[in-house]
Amino acid sequence: MAYTIIEVERKTGISSHTLRFWVKKGLFPFIDRDKNGVKYFSEKDIKWVEWVACLRSINMSLEDIKEYVYLFPQGIDTAPRRKEILQKQLNKVKNDIKNLMKMEEKLQQKIELYDKSIDSKIDLLNPENHQLT
Repeated sequence: MAYTIIEVERKTGISSHTLRFWVKKGLFPFIDRDKNGVKYFSEKDIKWVEWVACLRSINMSLEDIKEYVYLFPQGIDTAPRRKEILQKQLNKVKNDIKNLMKMEEKLQQKIELYDKSIDSKIDLLNPENHQLT
């Protein structure tokens, strides 16, 4: 079955504007077009759309995604490079998680200070309540 961009939008929740942008950037080089240039997505294309959305959600660059997509038709010889691209992204995700965990800890500490402030009725977080030494 073939789907138009609007149907892909309904099916995936990814806006048609975003889909058109990704098509223009060359992220879906295998989609079919009719004589009027209307783009049609197959079920396989929709899986690619979902994969690209996943990669974008973890801030993978359009350039890296495009390289990854274009390596596939070149066969198994490109598997090491494709793996390398994904490994690089996984390393970034792990680093992001580490940074998010640090931010979570800081936020938790602030929330605990607010709890103490509320209990003591003293705004411990207000700089005007602190003596400069």
